Amino acid sequence: MRFTIRTRLGGLLAFATLTVALGGAACSSTQPQPAPAAPAAAPAPLTSAERAAWYQACWGHFNAKAWDQFKACYADGIESEQIDSGRPVVKGVDAVLASTKELTTAFPDIRGSGQLILVNGDTLVSVYVLNGTHTGPLTGADGQSLPPTSKPIGYLQAHWVQTDATGNKAVKEAFYADSGTMMAQLGVNPAPARPVMISATTSPSVAIAGGSPAEQRNADAFKAQMAAFNSHDAKAASADNAPDAVFHELAAPKDSSAKESVAGLVAMFKAFPDATLVPASVWGAGDYVVAVGRFQGTNTGPFPMMGVKKATGKAVGVGFLEIARFENGKVKEDWLFYNGMAFASQLGLMPK
Repeated sequence: MRFTIRTRLGGLLAFATLTVALGGAACSSTQPQPAPAAPAAAPAPLTSAERAAWYQACWGHFNAKAWDQFKACYADGIESEQIDSGRPVVKGVDAVLASTKELTTAFPDIRGSGQLILVNGDTLVSVYVLNGTHTGPLTGADGQSLPPTSKPIGYLQAHWVQTDATGNKAVKEAFYADSGTMMAQLGVNPAPARPVMISATTSPSVAIAGGSPAEQRNADAFKAQMAAFNSHDAKAASADNAPDAVFHELAAPKDSSAKESVAGLVAMFKAFPDATLVPASVWGAGDYVVAVGRFQGTNTGPFPMMGVKKATGKAVGVGFLEIARFENGKVKEDWLFYNGMAFASQLGLMPK
């Protein structure tokens, strides 16, 4: 039907155009024709600082449930993914809005509080705290619905966004969060998890990539750490960590120190002798370095930190987003985001 309508409209338009053209030719000798209007100038791309402000405004629309303004933050062809959640990629602005409203049905008071925003050209990465109360049905990736528990949630998630050239429309986005933490806070997952977190900040810190030598050095140092990880050299992988560094592995029940981080790497290499990080991108912004990629490995040894007493022989592959804050050339703080529930499920520790 649409093709038929468009064909007829096209024919009418062609006829009207031809009529105007002929009329113009007949009159051209007696009266001058106006000059064609100049094409509208393309809008100037937003600066990096303006992009950070635009991004915060979009979160404000989400918090206010101002859906018309929220929709305007997305390009028509937006692709939105919740990494390793089991949910398919959502395509199209209307589908993204429907998915968002599904979340707000389960948590009507949900809101995000910004902690950190990093801007690198058309790419933004953020860390936000999500808080809400489970007072509506929550639909899982399997289509099953969890009745309201009346329990609060509060956890950190990372958000990766790719904008169009103007910088005020998201064309792709990906969320990195641990489903197990949220389900534990709702009382459904018995595994140890982080307690409900409440944001202590009033506005996020913002860092903008400037291409400085210091940013490049930090990014190179982080790449070297990842290469050492792939060589299973725990000492080299930790060489650029400050002695008092703090590591926030968001799928783990608590933070770890620099010493505990090294012990964790040693345990990882024993449990997954082929453990590999496959980075997709690594870049710096101010004092921060962002790495996005995928972890893969095969469990052929005990892994006590996840309750694996005997090797499962199963392969694991999960996406990750990691942010490191450097100070005087050393990693002072690190945030690692991945879906720990997906990791455990692939090991056969819980239903997929």
